[in-house]
Amino acid sequence: MSRAPFTVLLVEDELADALMFQEMLEEVSADVAFHHVVNGQEALQFLTGAEGYPAAAVPHLIVLDLNMPVMNGHDFLRRAKSIDGLRRIPVLVLSTSNDPDDIHRSYDGQASGYVVKPSTYAEYARIMGTIEAYWRGVVRLPTLADLSLRS
Repeated sequence: MSRAPFTVLLVEDELADALMFQEMLEEVSADVAFHHVVNGQEALQFLTGAEGYPAAAVPHLIVLDLNMPVMNGHDFLRRAKSIDGLRRIPVLVLSTSNDPDDIHRSYDGQASGYVVKPSTYAEYARIMGTIEAYWRGVVRLPTLADLSLRS
């Protein structure tokens, strides 16, 4: 029995980081639908089907960088978690910051988890395996039908 594709939205302004994340995610999970936007504003547009994203898929998981232009991760969390249809989508912060203030602000903003970006390929691979196993195998997520984002 095969599982339905797991949909991930990566919000990351660094193209090299986004490509590495996508490659590693595809290594640990062949049946993944990957979407990428470069800042929080684009993420909100993607999630609500606005401005160029009318048929965008609702993700099972949002992976969010904090330090981005236009709209940073903290501002995205505040805005996204204030929208009924987005509130239930888990958001995993993946940031280079190990600053306690960023960690506290992320959880205060209703992030579902916080991971510091690893510095080595091997550590990144280990973390990606853990992310996939946890978010896809351990936790129960709301069904996509429960997330009424578009009217």
